[in-house]
Amino acid sequence: MEDKAKTGLQHIATGAALSLHSTRSGIIARGRRDAANAASNPHYRQAVIDYNARNFTAAASGFRLAAEQGHAESQYLLSTMYDAGQGLPQDETQTAHWERKAAEQGHAYAQANLSYRCYIASNFSEAFAWCQRAAYSNLAWAQYNLGLMYRKGEGVAQNNTEAAHWYRLAATRNFAEAQQKLADLYCFGQGVPRSYAQAAAWYRKAADQGNAEAQFQLGHLYAIGQGVEHDYTQSRHWIRQAALQGHEQALRELRRREYRDP
Repeated sequence: MEDKAKTGLQHIATGAALSLHSTRSGIIARGRRDAANAASNPHYRQAVIDYNARNFTAAASGFRLAAEQGHAESQYLLSTMYDAGQGLPQDETQTAHWERKAAEQGHAYAQANLSYRCYIASNFSEAFAWCQRAAYSNLAWAQYNLGLMYRKGEGVAQNNTEAAHWYRLAATRNFAEAQQKLADLYCFGQGVPRSYAQAAAWYRKAADQGNAEAQFQLGHLYAIGQGVEHDYTQSRHWIRQAALQGHEQALRELRRREYRDP
């Protein structure tokens, strides 16, 4: 298995960079997280109704009224609507303005988004600081990103032990990418004692959630009998699952094995 630590930080959804959160789902659930008590603001309450009715122009107007009153959840949601051009013109300056307002009030999603914004501007120290604040708010996605930054040594001294710690926090909350990265560390014995059994267990959790890299690595462990009993059928199954998602190594391995398959 190749050590991925030298590659770039990854977006949770696409594998490209650190994750940028979106308002596209769970708008009411996230409203519960507002430290300023979301339900107490009538503009916010009406904006949520408008948003869920897909009346985005009215929703944006309501969120702005609440945001101007210092309502952190509304500031965050307004930033995401500016980012998406949803109900108002797309505006990166306004996105950044309201995102920072919410982040400074302790809004974990806004902090994580601000971390991403700093990261893509190559301001790694500030990116790390905001990501850390979001991670301490128990946001699994930020905990995973913090693990990535410790693994890479960007914005902080490289530390595999800390990377493993933050990966584990996210992994125990069923975050598939963190489960896969924690399994990698167990395979290499970096930041944790080497344990193929632990690697296989965490790969399996991530593989069951459809993580292609974990599926491929689990198939590899079954092929060589490390951490699991040697099982060619299981190996072929998991490598095939990864290949179906376009995983390049899995595709090459399937072609190499074709003559052995029934």
